[in-house]
Amino acid sequence: MSVKVSKFMSSPSKVFYTAALTIIVIMLIGTGFDWQISQAIMNQNSWYGTIFQDFGLWPIPFIIMLSSMVIINYGWRSKNKPWFVRWSMIIGAFVLSGWQLWANYLKTTVYYALTLNDNIKKGLPVGTANSDGGNLHLSFLGNFTVWIIIYLVFFFITQIWLSHKSDEQVDYLVKVAVVATLAAIVANDMNSAMKTYWGRWRPYELAGNHTHFTNWFQPNGANDHMSFPSGHTTAAAGIMLLPMFVDRANVKLQKITFWCGLAYCILMWASRVRVGAHFLTDATSGLWTVWFVFFVVLSITGMHLVEWKKDPILQ
Repeated sequence: MSVKVSKFMSSPSKVFYTAALTIIVIMLIGTGFDWQISQAIMNQNSWYGTIFQDFGLWPIPFIIMLSSMVIINYGWRSKNKPWFVRWSMIIGAFVLSGWQLWANYLKTTVYYALTLNDNIKKGLPVGTANSDGGNLHLSFLGNFTVWIIIYLVFFFITQIWLSHKSDEQVDYLVKVAVVATLAAIVANDMNSAMKTYWGRWRPYELAGNHTHFTNWFQPNGANDHMSFPSGHTTAAAGIMLLPMFVDRANVKLQKITFWCGLAYCILMWASRVRVGAHFLTDATSGLWTVWFVFFVVLSITGMHLVEWKKDPILQ
């Protein structure tokens, strides 16, 4: 079975057309039945949907932070480069990774976590939250404490991991870091622009009232409603870049990372519909738009998520 899977995955055209066909079918189903599916599945009291909503935005910030750690390690190792080049890399990577941790993860996650606690106290459905932001927050000291603890733990763990890499492996990881960061930022920015322009109401905002419901292919312009496409599935899709950071000789671990990442994407996709934050087409589009960006960037650079063709079981 695994031989057949590896043979299939080693053919980019087969993978692309199969994925495209699957997404088209799901989008067609959503086009006809988005409202009905949402009304049947939506449950803002779902702990499954709430946990993924509140704490699941980490993949894209994680990829950019991991890339930054690679650059920091590379800058420290590159004794032959001018000092201002090395320290520009190191300081720049520190700033980028720190900002990503706060702005693209902790800021929203802290709000969601405080909202969850507030919902429990008030007896409200646990998943009730404004998915576009709110006013609940910690003090500056509280935010900084959470941020610095997580950042330092992440920094030391990744630097220990990188310390076991050879110079050749780090050189390769630098290329991965640049490509992964570019792909992640482009995908994230594209999602933000589309959410603003599309102006689609979220299922929970409609509260069972069909009046403001519009289909996914109908942009409404900026109106403070941001259901299409899903930001959470966009963030989840970023995890598919993680196999690139695995040693190129370890195809088995690349494959495990790939399938675990795909499973996470599917779980996030289903959770957004379940908790009523998105329609089926919103959640699906958050995935396929990001994966398409990744496909284009990796095709241009000639890099691969997994070295399927080098899988020992094919030999």
